[in-house]
Amino acid sequence: MNNPLRWMALVLLDELQLPDIDELMDYTGQQFADMPPLVKAGSTDNLLTFSVGEYTAAITLVAKPVPWSQLEGPCATAWYWPTAADSLMDHQAHLLVTLVDEGSQAIEKSTLLTRLVTACVATTSSCGVFWGPGRLVHPTQAFVEQAVQLTDEDLPLFLWVDFRVERVENGTHRLYTTGLEALGFTELEIAEFPGKPQALLEYAYNIAHYQVTQSKPINEGDTLGLTDELQVVAYRRGSMFDEELEVIALEFQSAEE
Repeated sequence: MNNPLRWMALVLLDELQLPDIDELMDYTGQQFADMPPLVKAGSTDNLLTFSVGEYTAAITLVAKPVPWSQLEGPCATAWYWPTAADSLMDHQAHLLVTLVDEGSQAIEKSTLLTRLVTACVATTSSCGVFWGPGRLVHPTQAFVEQAVQLTDEDLPLFLWVDFRVERVENGTHRLYTTGLEALGFTELEIAEFPGKPQALLEYAYNIAHYQVTQSKPINEGDTLGLTDELQVVAYRRGSMFDEELEVIALEFQSAEE
Protein backbone atom coordinates (compact mmCIF):
# COMPACT_ATOMS: atom_id res chain seq x y z
CA MET A 1 0.00 0.00 0.00
CA ASN A 2 1.34 3.42 -0.92
CA ASN A 3 1.78 5.59 2.17
CA PRO A 4 2.38 9.28 1.38
CA LEU A 5 3.89 9.80 4.85
CA ARG A 6 6.50 7.07 4.47
CA TRP A 7 10.06 8.13 5.26
CA MET A 8 8.95 11.50 6.56
CA ALA A 9 8.97 12.86 10.09
CA LEU A 10 8.25 16.27 11.60
CA VAL A 11 10.23 17.84 14.43
CA LEU A 12 8.03 20.39 16.18
CA LEU A 13 9.91 23.52 17.26
CA ASP A 14 9.47 26.06 20.03
CA GLU A 15 11.34 28.60 17.91
CA LEU A 16 12.29 29.05 14.26
CA GLN A 17 15.62 27.22 13.92
CA LEU A 18 17.28 25.19 11.18
CA PRO A 19 19.90 22.81 12.60
CA ASP A 20 23.55 23.54 11.94
CA ILE A 21 25.03 20.93 9.61
CA ASP A 22 28.28 20.75 11.59
CA GLU A 23 26.36 20.10 14.80
CA LEU A 24 24.37 17.39 13.07
CA MET A 25 27.58 15.77 11.86
CA ASP A 26 29.15 15.93 15.32
CA TYR A 27 26.08 14.49 17.02
CA THR A 28 25.56 11.59 14.64
CA GLY A 29 29.28 10.79 14.69
CA GLN A 30 29.31 10.61 18.48
CA GLN A 31 26.00 8.83 19.06
CA PHE A 32 25.81 6.46 16.09
CA ALA A 33 29.23 5.03 15.37
CA ASP A 34 27.93 2.62 12.71
CA MET A 35 26.09 5.33 10.76
CA PRO A 36 27.63 6.62 7.51
CA PRO A 37 28.83 10.23 7.78
CA LEU A 38 26.63 13.08 6.60
CA VAL A 39 27.95 14.68 3.41
CA LYS A 40 26.54 18.13 2.73
CA ALA A 41 25.06 18.61 -0.73
CA GLY A 42 23.51 22.06 -0.45
CA SER A 43 21.91 24.57 1.89
CA THR A 44 19.78 27.69 2.02
CA ASP A 45 18.29 29.61 4.93
CA ASN A 46 15.48 27.05 5.15
CA LEU A 47 16.89 23.85 3.66
CA LEU A 48 19.70 21.37 4.18
CA THR A 49 20.32 18.55 1.72
CA PHE A 50 22.92 15.86 2.17
CA SER A 51 23.80 12.28 1.44
CA VAL A 52 24.13 9.55 4.04
CA GLY A 53 25.75 6.51 2.54
CA GLU A 54 23.55 5.56 -0.42
CA TYR A 55 20.66 7.74 0.72
CA THR A 56 19.65 11.33 0.02
CA ALA A 57 18.07 13.29 2.86
CA ALA A 58 16.67 16.75 3.38
CA ILE A 59 15.74 18.89 6.36
CA THR A 60 13.35 21.72 5.58
CA LEU A 61 12.47 24.50 8.02
CA VAL A 62 8.77 25.41 7.78
CA ALA A 63 8.02 28.78 9.42
CA LYS A 64 4.60 27.83 10.76
CA PRO A 65 3.08 25.20 13.04
CA VAL A 66 1.91 21.85 11.78
CA PRO A 67 -1.85 22.13 11.16
CA TRP A 68 -3.61 21.02 14.31
CA SER A 69 -5.92 18.81 12.25
CA GLN A 70 -2.87 16.62 11.54
CA LEU A 71 -1.83 16.40 15.19
CA GLU A 72 -5.13 16.31 17.05
CA GLY A 73 -5.89 12.64 16.38
CA PRO A 74 -2.39 11.31 17.19
CA CYS A 75 -2.31 13.43 20.37
CA ALA A 76 -5.70 12.14 21.48
CA THR A 77 -4.64 8.49 21.09
CA ALA A 78 -1.10 8.85 22.53
CA TRP A 79 -1.81 6.80 25.68
CA TYR A 80 1.93 6.82 26.49
CA TRP A 81 1.99 10.67 26.51
CA PRO A 82 -1.10 12.03 28.30
CA THR A 83 0.04 15.66 27.97
CA ALA A 84 0.77 15.47 24.22
CA ALA A 85 -1.87 18.01 23.17
CA ASP A 86 -0.82 20.55 25.80
CA SER A 87 2.86 20.05 24.97
CA LEU A 88 2.44 20.52 21.22
CA MET A 89 -0.43 22.99 20.95
CA ASP A 90 1.75 26.13 21.01
CA HIS A 91 4.71 25.06 18.86
CA GLN A 92 5.89 27.81 16.53
CA ALA A 93 7.44 26.03 13.53
CA HIS A 94 8.61 22.61 12.40
CA LEU A 95 11.27 20.71 10.51
CA LEU A 96 10.30 18.38 7.70
CA VAL A 97 12.83 15.53 7.71
CA THR A 98 12.65 13.38 4.62
CA LEU A 99 14.54 10.42 3.23
CA VAL A 100 14.37 9.56 -0.46
CA ASP A 101 12.99 6.05 -0.87
CA GLU A 102 15.61 4.32 -3.00
CA GLY A 103 14.05 0.88 -2.75
CA SER A 104 16.31 -0.67 -0.12
CA GLN A 105 15.36 -2.30 3.17
CA ALA A 106 12.58 -0.65 5.17
CA ILE A 107 14.22 -1.33 8.54
CA GLU A 108 17.43 0.30 7.34
CA LYS A 109 15.51 3.38 6.19
CA SER A 110 13.51 3.56 9.42
CA THR A 111 16.72 3.36 11.41
CA LEU A 112 18.38 6.11 9.43
CA LEU A 113 15.36 8.42 9.56
CA THR A 114 15.12 7.83 13.32
CA ARG A 115 18.74 8.84 13.77
CA LEU A 116 18.37 11.94 11.61
CA VAL A 117 15.32 13.01 13.60
CA THR A 118 17.20 12.38 16.84
CA ALA A 119 20.04 14.61 15.68
CA CYS A 120 17.55 17.35 14.79
CA VAL A 121 15.89 17.06 18.19
CA ALA A 122 19.25 17.23 19.97
CA THR A 123 20.45 20.31 18.11
CA THR A 124 17.29 22.48 18.17
CA SER A 125 14.70 23.77 20.61
CA SER A 126 12.10 21.10 19.94
CA CYS A 127 9.01 19.95 21.81
CA GLY A 128 7.90 16.81 19.99
CA VAL A 129 8.13 14.49 17.00
CA PHE A 130 5.49 13.33 14.53
CA TRP A 131 6.50 10.02 12.97
CA GLY A 132 4.87 9.85 9.54
CA PRO A 133 4.79 6.11 8.75
CA GLY A 134 2.98 5.25 11.98
CA ARG A 135 1.16 8.59 12.40
CA LEU A 136 2.48 8.86 15.96
CA VAL A 137 3.57 11.74 18.17
CA HIS A 138 6.40 11.39 20.68
CA PRO A 139 7.97 13.52 23.41
CA THR A 140 11.51 14.47 22.48
CA GLN A 141 13.28 12.95 25.49
CA ALA A 142 11.62 9.56 25.08
CA PHE A 143 12.33 9.59 21.36
CA VAL A 144 16.04 10.24 21.90
CA GLU A 145 16.32 7.68 24.70
CA GLN A 146 14.87 4.89 22.55
CA ALA A 147 16.73 5.94 19.41
CA VAL A 148 20.21 5.87 20.95
CA GLN A 149 19.59 2.32 22.23
CA LEU A 150 18.55 1.04 18.80
CA THR A 151 20.27 -2.13 17.60
CA ASP A 152 19.42 -4.73 14.96
CA GLU A 153 18.19 -7.01 17.75
CA ASP A 154 16.35 -4.32 19.73
CA LEU A 155 14.32 -2.14 17.38
CA PRO A 156 12.30 0.80 18.76
CA LEU A 157 8.94 -0.39 17.48
CA PHE A 158 7.07 1.89 19.87
CA LEU A 159 8.58 4.81 17.93
CA TRP A 160 7.59 3.36 14.56
CA VAL A 161 4.32 1.50 15.12
CA ASP A 162 1.08 2.55 16.75
CA PHE A 163 -0.13 -0.30 18.96
CA ARG A 164 -3.65 0.97 19.58
CA VAL A 165 -5.51 -0.64 22.50
CA GLU A 166 -9.22 0.08 22.90
CA ARG A 167 -11.87 -1.11 25.33
CA VAL A 168 -14.90 -2.70 23.68
CA GLU A 169 -18.50 -2.90 24.83
CA ASN A 170 -18.33 -6.35 26.44
CA GLY A 171 -15.53 -5.22 28.78
CA THR A 172 -12.68 -6.85 26.85
CA HIS A 173 -10.04 -5.04 24.79
CA ARG A 174 -8.98 -5.01 21.16
CA LEU A 175 -5.71 -3.98 19.52
CA TYR A 176 -4.65 -2.96 16.04
CA THR A 177 -1.41 -1.63 14.59
CA THR A 178 -0.47 1.12 12.18
CA GLY A 179 3.08 1.26 10.87
CA LEU A 180 4.03 -2.38 10.32
CA GLU A 181 3.05 -2.08 6.65
CA ALA A 182 5.69 0.63 6.18
CA LEU A 183 8.26 -1.83 7.54
CA GLY A 184 7.23 -4.44 4.98
CA PHE A 185 4.96 -6.53 7.22
CA THR A 186 1.22 -7.05 7.57
CA GLU A 187 -0.63 -5.10 10.26
CA LEU A 188 -1.83 -7.02 13.34
CA GLU A 189 -5.33 -7.03 14.79
CA ILE A 190 -6.74 -8.64 17.93
CA ALA A 191 -10.51 -8.28 18.07
CA GLU A 192 -11.00 -9.49 21.62
CA PHE A 193 -8.72 -10.06 24.62
CA PRO A 194 -10.20 -10.77 28.06
CA GLY A 195 -7.05 -9.99 30.05
CA LYS A 196 -5.40 -6.76 31.12
CA PRO A 197 -4.64 -4.20 28.39
CA GLN A 198 -0.96 -4.02 29.39
CA ALA A 199 -0.62 -7.77 28.83
CA LEU A 200 -2.31 -7.43 25.43
CA LEU A 201 0.11 -4.66 24.48
CA GLU A 202 3.13 -6.69 25.55
CA TYR A 203 2.00 -9.79 23.64
CA ALA A 204 1.35 -7.80 20.45
CA TYR A 205 4.65 -5.95 20.73
CA ASN A 206 6.63 -9.17 21.19
CA ILE A 207 4.91 -10.82 18.22
CA ALA A 208 5.55 -7.79 16.01
CA HIS A 209 9.16 -7.48 17.15
CA TYR A 210 9.81 -11.16 16.51
CA GLN A 211 8.56 -11.09 12.93
CA VAL A 212 10.39 -7.84 12.14
CA THR A 213 13.76 -8.74 13.65
CA GLN A 214 13.66 -12.31 12.39
CA SER A 215 12.18 -11.32 9.00
CA LYS A 216 9.68 -14.13 9.38
CA PRO A 217 6.19 -13.24 8.17
CA ILE A 218 3.30 -14.79 10.05
CA ASN A 219 1.31 -17.15 7.86
CA GLU A 220 -2.24 -18.45 7.90
CA GLY A 221 -2.70 -20.97 10.68
CA ASP A 222 0.61 -20.32 12.43
CA THR A 223 0.48 -20.99 16.17
CA LEU A 224 2.70 -18.91 18.41
CA GLY A 225 3.38 -19.88 22.00
CA LEU A 226 3.34 -16.93 24.40
CA THR A 227 3.47 -18.63 27.81
CA ASP A 228 3.15 -22.18 29.09
CA GLU A 229 -0.60 -21.62 29.33
CA LEU A 230 -1.32 -19.28 26.42
CA GLN A 231 -0.86 -19.37 22.66
CA VAL A 232 -2.13 -17.39 19.71
CA VAL A 233 -3.30 -18.59 16.30
CA ALA A 234 -2.89 -16.35 13.24
CA TYR A 235 -5.41 -15.93 10.44
CA ARG A 236 -5.11 -13.77 7.35
CA ARG A 237 -8.41 -11.97 6.81
CA GLY A 238 -9.97 -8.60 6.11
CA SER A 239 -9.50 -5.88 8.70
CA MET A 240 -12.27 -5.27 11.21
CA PHE A 241 -12.30 -1.71 9.85
CA ASP A 242 -11.90 -2.42 6.11
CA GLU A 243 -12.61 -5.86 4.64
CA GLU A 244 -10.48 -5.07 1.59
CA LEU A 245 -7.38 -4.56 3.75
CA GLU A 246 -5.73 -7.86 4.67
CA VAL A 247 -4.39 -8.08 8.21
CA ILE A 248 -3.11 -10.79 10.50
CA ALA A 249 -5.93 -11.50 12.96
CA LEU A 250 -4.64 -13.07 16.16
CA GLU A 251 -6.86 -15.24 18.35
CA PHE A 252 -5.80 -16.30 21.83
CA GLN A 253 -6.43 -19.76 23.24
CA SER A 254 -5.22 -22.06 25.95
CA ALA A 255 -1.96 -23.80 25.08
CA GLU A 256 -3.69 -27.12 25.84
CA GLU A 257 -5.99 -26.56 22.84
